[in-house]
Amino acid sequence: MVRSLVASEFLKIRKTKVWLLLFISPILAGIVGLTASLPPEISNEWKHFFIVMSPAHSLLLLPLMISVFSGFICRYEHQHGGWRRLFSMPVGRQQVYLAKFLIVFGLTAINQLMFFAIYLLVGYGKGLEGTVPAEFVLKCTAGGLVATLPLIALTLWLAMIWSSFAAPFTLNVILTLPNILVANSETFRPVYPWVQPFVMMMPQGEVFSVPMQSLLVAIGAAFITFYTIGSLNIQKRAV
Repeated sequence: MVRSLVASEFLKIRKTKVWLLLFISPILAGIVGLTASLPPEISNEWKHFFIVMSPAHSLLLLPLMISVFSGFICRYEHQHGGWRRLFSMPVGRQQVYLAKFLIVFGLTAINQLMFFAIYLLVGYGKGLEGTVPAEFVLKCTAGGLVATLPLIALTLWLAMIWSSFAAPFTLNVILTLPNILVANSETFRPVYPWVQPFVMMMPQGEVFSVPMQSLLVAIGAAFITFYTIGSLNIQKRAV
């Protein structure tokens, strides 16, 4: 049943502009990397180049794009009584929520893969020397994706309860903007969900030194909390 619902959700967004939005964050990060100059005599140009490109993508743009993805996946139901029709079908509401969550997670994963592709494209275009630290880059990229789980759960919940496309996006902007300050705070950085994609995409012990256990606990606890709230909300929602 969940597989069928995921397929149905995909059809709803297949011809929308959400696919074009997947290019925004990776391309802007690529422009930052293209215009950046690397310091001389660094040990690994590719690794340093990833550190240069990653903040532009993960600190502000990635959290904001997640709210846009969530808005798109709920936009159809907010129009013309879509929720009523959906919940009148013989499907569980928990399954509907899970299917939408998986679609938003899939879009975010594609966004991360495109960042990785732009990173390689711009890096080779700049003529970086040495070999790509594949294990390091993939680990950081995957870590950033895992760190988005709480944000997906929260923005999806907000997109479900607010019919306005701008409302959850505006709230996410307000909560994302402090990332610039929180990223440099030893107190709030390990527990603030919106900054976790950035922290997870940076090499531990090189730019920031944050215990991995603390990050996993913060991400895991926030994800469980937000997902549970969203799941309970759709279960009790009156249509």
